[in-house]
Amino acid sequence: MIAPDNEQWQTISWNAIRLERPADWEPIVSGKTHILFEQEFRPVFELRWQRPGKRSRESMDAALARIARESGLPELTPIPPHWKKYSDKYAIKLLAADEGDIPKAAIFICRECKSTLLFYFFKELTGRLHQDMLQLISSIRCHQESAESGVLWKIQDFQVSTPEYFSLSGYNFGAGLTRLSFVHKGFTMHLCRLAGAGQRLRDSSLLNLLNLLGDLNIHEDSARYRENEVSHRSYPSITQQIRCRIRRESPFHWAVLRHHPELDRISGLFFFDKKPIPENLVSSMEESYEIFPL
Repeated sequence: MIAPDNEQWQTISWNAIRLERPADWEPIVSGKTHILFEQEFRPVFELRWQRPGKRSRESMDAALARIARESGLPELTPIPPHWKKYSDKYAIKLLAADEGDIPKAAIFICRECKSTLLFYFFKELTGRLHQDMLQLISSIRCHQESAESGVLWKIQDFQVSTPEYFSLSGYNFGAGLTRLSFVHKGFTMHLCRLAGAGQRLRDSSLLNLLNLLGDLNIHEDSARYRENEVSHRSYPSITQQIRCRIRRESPFHWAVLRHHPELDRISGLFFFDKKPIPENLVSSMEESYEIFPL
């Protein structure tokens, strides 16, 4: 269950890592498994994570020692009590700077899923900052409670849940346009979110934007229209499927673009595959895709 956001703390979820962070700590996605947090345009800390390799036989103690050695920072021992409380859930090493007694970095390895979490602190962890950091770490979830729950993505002003078998293939946080791309075997899925919807729709139509974002060529008479929504689902003939496969294109697509006038946003979902798009997948994605006020 997603904890409700409030004025002080908000949920962020990216690539199977979920946590609660102070509302004024701005998350900046720096990689598929790398998030930087800033406060008033100054870095507070960064979090990197890594899933265990399928053939990895390295023990947690050996992994901790190797990562600590590669960091070049001295180990902080003994681990302070307010950090040691995490040892039931994680194997832990704290790293200091210049033989100090305040953590500069931390290495956590989850005892259940074996994911490695690397924290690097840009500010000295004292006072309120230290308390907030410990609360944030306590909120981290690095693995799914069940495969049926899907993988939550919650960043900026939107959230969506994807099936666990999809993997992130690319992302872009451009000016006014966010785009996430996922793949599974030959199946490709794109999620789009556009700001400034009112201005965009004064210069173009939803159908034109659907064609532009999905690299499609849908005519007005073949699109499906609802209030504040346009969509299209392809039904290619056998000949068209063969032609697409020769050109290494996906013959089947399902695209949906929706205007949210109350939020001045546009949301989009695009699905491409070599076989018909499962209707239940599209329905579940549409139901989980939410845009909310900032």
